[in-house]
Amino acid sequence: MKDTGKHIDWEIISKSFWGELTGTEREKLETWLEGSVRHRDFYERAARGGVTDPAIGLERRVLSARKTEMMRKAREMKDKRMRRKQIRFVWYAAAVMLPLAIAVGMWMNMNRGAEKVVVAERVQPGSGRVVLELNDGRTYFLDTARIVETGIEGTLAKAEQKSLVYEKRESEELVYNKMTVPRAGEYALTLSDGTRVWLNSDTEIRYPVAFGKDRRMVFLSGEAYFEVEKDAERPFFVVVDDMEIKVYGTSFNVNTHHAGRVQTTLVEGRVGIRVKSTGAETMLKPEQMAEFDAERQDVAVRDVDTYYYTAWKNGEFVFENEAIEEIMNRLCRWYDLQVFYVNDSVKGKRFTGVTARFTDVADVLHLIGETATVCFNLKGNVVTVSDSK
Repeated sequence: MKDTGKHIDWEIISKSFWGELTGTEREKLETWLEGSVRHRDFYERAARGGVTDPAIGLERRVLSARKTEMMRKAREMKDKRMRRKQIRFVWYAAAVMLPLAIAVGMWMNMNRGAEKVVVAERVQPGSGRVVLELNDGRTYFLDTARIVETGIEGTLAKAEQKSLVYEKRESEELVYNKMTVPRAGEYALTLSDGTRVWLNSDTEIRYPVAFGKDRRMVFLSGEAYFEVEKDAERPFFVVVDDMEIKVYGTSFNVNTHHAGRVQTTLVEGRVGIRVKSTGAETMLKPEQMAEFDAERQDVAVRDVDTYYYTAWKNGEFVFENEAIEEIMNRLCRWYDLQVFYVNDSVKGKRFTGVTARFTDVADVLHLIGETATVCFNLKGNVVTVSDSK
């Protein structure tokens, strides 16, 4: 069938900015550009990094900052020779995907005039009220507290800029605190050994105010990114239901939000995944993910691009051929939404794109609706998802 030039693969546009098109891809791009003045206008604006569709409303300063940070990380990863050819698209995205993301739907459905998102009122991402519970049951709301007690006499923690920092110390007596981050929230935590933890929405972590002399252990439910302080004499453990992660001084992400599965993604360093029921331990290398299956009580390991699993920490939503149902689960946790599907078939439709987390949910839905051929109806905090008409 002859190429009519109505549609184009978004990766061809990305690669064109890097000068890495094949002959066939260049022909497709030229055919597409010649097919419509709107196509060329879109391409020129994307090349400049401008906002192509003001209705989507992503703030340009946020996109610019994220783009710069992503490019810096891309260069660092390249220097370490950790970039893999089979997933090289990510680094094209690092330079051009953010300006493209706000308009990615335009070239897939350029000639469609139907409104893909019906918005009754705007929904902004919230900070949520993060709660700290002490060992004796006392609680603090960390959005208002500045200095909090910890349960150990003479020991305080400092709360500032969505982060709680504990004093460096050891203790023979383990006194636990528990932090709960609600839906629509996120928070950071610095433990008594210097380990830093970023907590995503709908997450709970239980940890000692001061670790003992033989080991460091925390208990997690939800999603968190860890940068563990190295300590050869005191291994660090993250306990999640039926498994635990033994850490050897490293950076990694843990996600328990998938029913019956726990995903551990290693950025750098070394971790071991131990299944409690069998005692079997699986070692991970950087740029690998271990997925624990609670029903089978086993661990499967595969190579991944860690960017997809850790971008939330830097303020991005990254979707790579992801099902609408899974995307909506993530959005519901972040924006504190409820979702209803008109039919089951719409759940399996897929979307690829990048967008900032700190923007109105309607902007994100506009982006998804254009390329995934779905419609959204947003009323209050309830989203109804249906097939596009």
